[in-house]
Amino acid sequence: MKCNRCFASLLPDGGTAPDGDGFTGFFLDDTRHLSRYAWILPDFVVLAGADGSARAERHLSRFREHAQEMRARRILTLRPDGFDDLLEIVNEDTVPHEVRVRLDAEADFRDIFETRGRERETIGYNPPRREGWSWDYLAQDGVRASTILTLKGWDGDEVLRLAPGEAQVLRVAARFASDASGPQPSAPEAGWTDGALAARASASAPVRQAFEDVEMLLLSSPDGPRIAAGLPNFVTMFGRDSLLTSAFVLDLAPSLAASTLRSLARYQGTKHDPVTREMPGAIPHEIRMGELSRTGELPFGCYYGTSDASALYVILARDHLRVTGDATVARELADHWGAALDWCRSERTPDGFLRYPAGEHGRGLANTSWKDSDDSMSHADGRLAHGRLAVVEVQGYLAAALDAGADLNEALGREFGTLRQEAAELRTAIDSHFWSDRIGMHALALTEGGERLEVASSNPGHLLWAGALTPERAAEVAGRLMRDDLWSGWGLRTLATGEERYRPLSYHNGSVWPHDTGLFAVGLARYGLQAPFEAVAEGLRDLAAMLPDHRLPELVGGYERGVLPPLPYLETCIPQAWAAAALLGVEQAAWALEASKSEQKSKG
Repeated sequence: MKCNRCFASLLPDGGTAPDGDGFTGFFLDDTRHLSRYAWILPDFVVLAGADGSARAERHLSRFREHAQEMRARRILTLRPDGFDDLLEIVNEDTVPHEVRVRLDAEADFRDIFETRGRERETIGYNPPRREGWSWDYLAQDGVRASTILTLKGWDGDEVLRLAPGEAQVLRVAARFASDASGPQPSAPEAGWTDGALAARASASAPVRQAFEDVEMLLLSSPDGPRIAAGLPNFVTMFGRDSLLTSAFVLDLAPSLAASTLRSLARYQGTKHDPVTREMPGAIPHEIRMGELSRTGELPFGCYYGTSDASALYVILARDHLRVTGDATVARELADHWGAALDWCRSERTPDGFLRYPAGEHGRGLANTSWKDSDDSMSHADGRLAHGRLAVVEVQGYLAAALDAGADLNEALGREFGTLRQEAAELRTAIDSHFWSDRIGMHALALTEGGERLEVASSNPGHLLWAGALTPERAAEVAGRLMRDDLWSGWGLRTLATGEERYRPLSYHNGSVWPHDTGLFAVGLARYGLQAPFEAVAEGLRDLAAMLPDHRLPELVGGYERGVLPPLPYLETCIPQAWAAAALLGVEQAAWALEASKSEQKSKG
């Protein structure tokens, strides 16, 4: 559940794990304000429930001799600063009954990384102070946080006596506060266009769910709506995620792209910092507000360990101008997209490629492309690759960003110098340096010494999205990606089945990521490759239809369709912003292709 910056991760019965174990609880801005929260109703069982993005309803009953004697209904409504909880208990019998109702609650104010298993290394922990149903916490950096529960109609542990047909209602109001978070406004709106709203009204259940998931993940900001990356691990803005999400829904909600560009501009790098990887002009990877990030034990308060977000920033700025025909945002943010482009160009090595930043990664990410797990970059024999890698899709993004920079400067009446020439030369270099006849596609990456990581992966599919290939090469890459070792039937595997490190339920070595497949699909539409596009679009639609709530998660296992159902990765985020947006982007591409066919028929 989520409402603006407040979110909850709960068990199916609507409570938390015992003693705060596991990643359950109620959070505000990466801090767990309630680690334990559960109604204790002896002998009651959950019969049914209904979930919304910020509202959950559960129906419970107590049976005796195969007949219901007591019924309960619970309605939990999340707010931007806490929640309201209502429990109604009804005696459905013809005789009086008693029921003991107890509330079990505790607050630990742990950082979200701690709840995911990370232990504190350099800073201490001050246990919160509890008084009744109120908890106060003082973090190591002096930030104060509080949780207050207000009980209405009962004291938290009571025996209720109900006459036949009688109902009693118990209420709990929880309010969270933090110096770091400040006042919590209501969640913003996405700003869907009239055409998007019309399409949504007549869309399939998975597409309607995708619209709802994008809305659910919005965060308020001074610049308009931001998009959180995903629940429950990433309820904050990520550079790469927010830019690609905004790109997928650009035609449907151009105002989201504008606010994303403005929000990221606020955090754009201005200095050199080897800990956070900040550099002048760099667009951030991740922005966190938890205690471990605020105190510097983790570098993620504002972390810049990404090779591609700066290029994606320039591309989105240009594409927003193309879609809206309005240069206001491009002109307003000219210094920012200009600085992002300068960063990209300054980080190119003599071979012309954009590589991982130099220096030690420390407590940050070793891999700074979208496959950012430690074991995602490997040689054909399974050895992990290290150092300043040039990852293939990053080069495609850079080529697109160089062209985008030229387009933006031209639109504003400014000189654009050699940008178009640099883009053309880079596209040629991508094909000549990355192409591998052995695997029949572009290599995953190049090492600092120029050695190819010759493993078949989904990454070259992004080159179609970026427009970095000739039509002939795009068709060749598309055909290779649609072979059985990479195409699962639901989507692209991140790594082909025959590769040494292939594991269908790994994070980046054989799993299926909807956004990864979605970028490939939009790229197929860009090149007019209609048959593979329709196959990929159908696969994503079918995947969403197969899953609970028709909701695309962050990733699923890469098992062959028809052999096993789409199995979820253990720690997958559901919903995930760019997964939901990918389906909308694919549908938008399908609508555009259909409109183009209709236009051609009418002309014929």
